[in-house]
Amino acid sequence: MLFNSLPYLVFLAIAVAGAWTLARSPWPRLVFLLAASCFFYMAWDPRYIVLLLGAATFDWGMARLLDRTPDDRPGLRRALMLGSVAVNLGLLGYFKYLGFFVDNAAAVLRAVGLEPGIAVAKVVLPLGISFFTFQSMAYVIDVWRRQIPAEPNLARFWLFATFFPQLVAGPISRAHILLPQLHRAPRLVDRDVGEALFRIAQGLLKKVVIADWLGLNLVDRVFSNPGVYSGAEILIGLYAYTLQIYCDFSGYTDVAIGSARLLGVHLPENFARPYAARTVAEFWRRWHMTLSTWLRHYVFFPLGGSQGSIWRAHRNTLITLTLIGLWHGANWTFVIYGFIHGIAIAWNRTWHRRRPRGWTHDQLPWTSNVWRIAVTFQFVVLARILFRAPTLGAAGEVARGLTNGWGLARIDGATWAVLAVGYAAHWSPPGWVDRARERFVALPAWAQGGALAAVAAVMATVAETAAVPFIYFQF
Repeated sequence: MLFNSLPYLVFLAIAVAGAWTLARSPWPRLVFLLAASCFFYMAWDPRYIVLLLGAATFDWGMARLLDRTPDDRPGLRRALMLGSVAVNLGLLGYFKYLGFFVDNAAAVLRAVGLEPGIAVAKVVLPLGISFFTFQSMAYVIDVWRRQIPAEPNLARFWLFATFFPQLVAGPISRAHILLPQLHRAPRLVDRDVGEALFRIAQGLLKKVVIADWLGLNLVDRVFSNPGVYSGAEILIGLYAYTLQIYCDFSGYTDVAIGSARLLGVHLPENFARPYAARTVAEFWRRWHMTLSTWLRHYVFFPLGGSQGSIWRAHRNTLITLTLIGLWHGANWTFVIYGFIHGIAIAWNRTWHRRRPRGWTHDQLPWTSNVWRIAVTFQFVVLARILFRAPTLGAAGEVARGLTNGWGLARIDGATWAVLAVGYAAHWSPPGWVDRARERFVALPAWAQGGALAAVAAVMATVAETAAVPFIYFQF
């Protein structure tokens, strides 16, 4: 069930109506939302709801054991935590990475003259597995650290693990953010409704009008056959993909946050105008922020963070960013993508350490920051070759195609217009969007309905096909 489809909007309306009808009945409301979340997930494939609930039950039980185990038995507590982590990573490894590792091991054996004779049956990747395993795993680690208490109610923990707005592609909501909201009585005021509807409309416009248009009319064509395009057209295709993936993923996040807001739940933000970053390190503080925060707290800091020597900090950065790349997919393109981002951040850190303590980019004149934004953005654009290409060979073909001349005949006026509008909106002053939201919220209900109808009409006019899946569903 895609966010950008009529069935989802009908489902959301039913879920919101049912949840608020039961607002004064905590237990029936919890059961209703849990059933709605399971139904949402089962619309993709009913079989995997057993996997999702089973994994959640295991982590709930391990956290309960951790909570009851006294601190004077640190070995046992650590073993329980590592057991939970091992099961979560085992699930993720089996469904997402087993074929990748077996294929690479077989390739190594063939390179030394041995025939491996290994075959791995292809398995369907459960939708959203990278998101719900990270969220559940973080919960157990936080209980082990005594940062939060274990949740005593299994049904409430199931709802935490399956809450439909953020189940498939985030934001990754850590337990200290989401679980307390599932305990409290829900509250909703008129402003919440207006802001939620604005956010949903904004996300759908990003997805349908910008991301899908660019993907279908330029990006997919360039990457499927780069040899027929000039270098300039391939470069514009890369700019288009960079905008497409932002509007696609941030559009999903907007709909998720808006949907949860209608249910009285506040999800964390996931994007903060990432293409306005002045360094690659800042880019990752603005892009997919809940994943970056997760890896910072559960990988980078445990490794030692930036403490100690500069080389140790670089090592920790490279490990963390390489894992970010691998998290996105079982492919060497993603591994290298994360690694080169790690190299860039290590370079940023080395340069920054030469500055006086307390120095920030905000102390520079705007002209100096403009070229830093431009250089960072160009690095991000070129690195997207690895993110989008299915293989290293295909990535090399796209990169070589950048030298194919400078004709732009294959890019039509509508695509230029979508690119211009999309990037202008992204780099516009943040206050413009805030003022638009305030004006929408201040409208009477009939006027809000008219504005939403106009948005729906625009999307119906622009959409060329049935609902297009979100890019991050594959991760």
